[in-house]
Amino acid sequence: MSREYGLCFWTFGDISLEEKCKIAKEIGVDGIEVQGNLTQNPLELASLLTKYDLKILSVTPDNVDISSMKKETRRIAVQYFLDLLSWAKDAGANRICLHGEVGKVAGSGDVAEDWQLLVESSKKIMEKAEALHIEVVFEVLNRYENHQLVTNQEALKLLDTVNSPNLFILLDAYHMNIEEADPIDALRNAGSKLGVYHVADSNRQAIGNGHSDIKGQIHALHEINYHGPIIMEMTAEGPNPFTPVKGQDYLQVLTNYYKSSLEKLKVWDHSKLSI
Repeated sequence: MSREYGLCFWTFGDISLEEKCKIAKEIGVDGIEVQGNLTQNPLELASLLTKYDLKILSVTPDNVDISSMKKETRRIAVQYFLDLLSWAKDAGANRICLHGEVGKVAGSGDVAEDWQLLVESSKKIMEKAEALHIEVVFEVLNRYENHQLVTNQEALKLLDTVNSPNLFILLDAYHMNIEEADPIDALRNAGSKLGVYHVADSNRQAIGNGHSDIKGQIHALHEINYHGPIIMEMTAEGPNPFTPVKGQDYLQVLTNYYKSSLEKLKVWDHSKLSI
């Protein structure tokens, strides 16, 4: 089994796509998780990535609310994902990410209604995903980013309810550090439903800068026979978790994080791959 390693483009901040490609290539990853910006020509994006021999491993969405109590807000959010699926197909991507609105840390007060709206919206999105043969991974966030799905067990419930063969789970080491009693057990329990694994240490910095047992998590990926990508999602030290820009030297700090982390990941991952 060969493994694809990637990183999230949003963490580079507001620089050009070509600059992001150059840095990613320097770091040495196989591909990237790109932002689902529908104003970006998907064919031009695909051409640029080909130039730097980078693959789209996943597409992270704009911030929309698929479980809003407001019908029009919800309709616009679902339509965004339907359009995103077409955009991803044109860009040559075979996977997109789905999640709730980042920053929505409380629901309407009616948990059952909020859940039903999430399920209904997800089913509409999955109908098109199946038709286009695109995989969708639902990202499990933490309670400070979204209120609905914060554990692997909750995500498994959604998968069971939506019942689509194209819907999987995205588990993130940083989010799991906050919400899961045992991130390694969460990965094991996700099993074959794990579609993407995001990695950063407990403080969202380089592996080794925090206290998460990332090596143990990599071993768990092998226990469940996970063949998907390992995508790094790190930011430099500093306030405001919703921006990657943490001072004038943030890009160099981040590049160093990614290089050192990729080296560790490959050592731990390949030691298991060779067994």
